[in-house]
Amino acid sequence: MRTLCGHREAVTLALPGSRREALVSAAPSESERMAAFDIQVELVTRIGVQELAPGTGSLREALSSLKSLIDFTRGTLHTYSIRLEQGSPAGATTVQGLAYALINDTIRPFTTTWHPRLAAYEARRPADVAPLDHELAWPQASEMRTDLAALREPLRRIAERLAEISGADFGMAAAG
Repeated sequence: MRTLCGHREAVTLALPGSRREALVSAAPSESERMAAFDIQVELVTRIGVQELAPGTGSLREALSSLKSLIDFTRGTLHTYSIRLEQGSPAGATTVQGLAYALINDTIRPFTTTWHPRLAAYEARRPADVAPLDHELAWPQASEMRTDLAALREPLRRIAERLAEISGADFGMAAAG
């Protein structure tokens, strides 16, 4: 029954000659799988995981996409918060732990560095220059693209761990 309900708790097992406590590690609950899947879908389709080839796309759009991923992840945690596993065996992957790593350890350091720099540069755009042309002339564009490319691997690792919970890998395992 614990497996069907997705509970993880200590139970007493009757073993020949003794009674022992053991941790029953059940499959993730349906809520955990759904939350992991929702975040995973958003993550694997974003520019952080998908390459922004040199000379293509917009750095502003990449920042906006990453910011919206933060908002989406928070919203997903709110949506599923009542039924997500609060406790788990030591070392077990949880949606909350992965969401925290995604937002606070991976995306936020990037956005807090690059958002103010790009915004300051954008504020100096002459009225007769198109926003994308102005961005392409930014002296720090190459450095930001390098940092954006460096996000790919930590984001892929989080997506792969979400796949362990959701059961859907979106071809991530084959692409690694």
